[in-house]
Amino acid sequence: MTHEATHDVIIVGGGIAGLTIAWELARAGRDVVLLEASDDAGGMLRRGVAAGLEVDLGAESFATRTTGVADLVADARLPVQLVEPAPGGAHVAFRRRSGRVDRAPLPRRALVGMPAEPLAADVVRILGRRGARRAAQERLLPMPVGAEPSLAELTTSRFGARVTARLVEPLCRSVYSQSAESVRLSSLHPVLWEKAQAAGSLTAAVDALAPAVRAGSAVRGVEGGLWRLAAELEAVALRAGAVIRTGTPVRAVTATSVDLGHETLSAASVVIATGPTAAAELLGVDVAPAPPVGLVVAEVASDGFDAFPVGSGVIAAPEIDCAAKALTHVDAKWQWAAAALPAGSHLVRLSAREGRHDELTDAAGAAAAIRTLTGVRVSPGDVRRVVPVSWPDAVATPPVRQAVAAAAAERGIRLAGAVAAGTGLASVIPHARALACDLTTPPTPSEGVRHVH
Repeated sequence: MTHEATHDVIIVGGGIAGLTIAWELARAGRDVVLLEASDDAGGMLRRGVAAGLEVDLGAESFATRTTGVADLVADARLPVQLVEPAPGGAHVAFRRRSGRVDRAPLPRRALVGMPAEPLAADVVRILGRRGARRAAQERLLPMPVGAEPSLAELTTSRFGARVTARLVEPLCRSVYSQSAESVRLSSLHPVLWEKAQAAGSLTAAVDALAPAVRAGSAVRGVEGGLWRLAAELEAVALRAGAVIRTGTPVRAVTATSVDLGHETLSAASVVIATGPTAAAELLGVDVAPAPPVGLVVAEVASDGFDAFPVGSGVIAAPEIDCAAKALTHVDAKWQWAAAALPAGSHLVRLSAREGRHDELTDAAGAAAAIRTLTGVRVSPGDVRRVVPVSWPDAVATPPVRQAVAAAAAERGIRLAGAVAAGTGLASVIPHARALACDLTTPPTPSEGVRHVH
């Protein structure tokens, strides 16, 4: 027996991808329902309070490699102000042969840790003269043929081990929460990989694409915090007519229905826009979940930060023994935060190394990590407040993405979010909008009308 679908589209997952699709469909006049398991929509764009400010407890900036975020803000007329970070850029902490921890500004022109000018002074300071000369030979090497190697294999074979250890690996772990051995360049920066193949050199490709700004500055944010992007998008989606149900976990899905346990909803199309592990569970795929991503936001009272000693922040090479793999100095990076903080206070974000989040959740642990990464003498008494947060389903590894994509395609279910588009708003939002456009395109006569069975 068949009957008409109750809704046009049901979206499972209320992160930025789900909200984007809900808004697009609702403004196109579609009957769309978004289901979110937690009490609030927004996904990894979440707010908390530290130093009296509403601050980001998830993502705090987005890459500018696409115009996806800016286009969404303009098209949805979101009342948010996109802002540029301070020009100081970020640093990298690494260990010299003497054993001393050194810190240096990341290269002015680089992508995914690969330098556009290996012999530039800022690169030599990090790699040393020998390491820089080895990296400069990359232009002379033929590009690999056959299957694409891992990012670590690629950069080590072409630039040398020091580029991988001091630039690529720290950036990969801090930005993408994955090791360079577990990912490929084509998945992190497909345009760069394509350009390198065409140019015959990674250096040439980076030189053509890298912006002439300090590393860490090829991003933008939202005045008052990136969490506002999701909050305002949810508001415009509701005004457009989308139904958003929070606190509504989903037990199972098919291509045309969603089982809530006590209720079953039907639709012409179902979209999964959850985290990767949740998507795998809904699709019945047995995968090994990635470790959780741990983060700590801390208020610090220390005049050692007044001069912004590591610019907008610092990432740590793997050989640095520290519970945190990266630190963002929030008020050094964002002028709105600096203006809002009380005198004498600074705000830092510590990204935990895998399995070491618990070491950062009190004042003593946070102070120790801050000292190691920045060199600033911070005592536990200088750390006024620590706000820990853990994201258990934040990383979409390549094997999980592949398994989930295959299962979804087999069952006729659409996918959105990082599990489908890759990491970052610059990828997730354009993908979500393209999917919404596809869902609003009327079927051809040969496709017929879909029903629920």
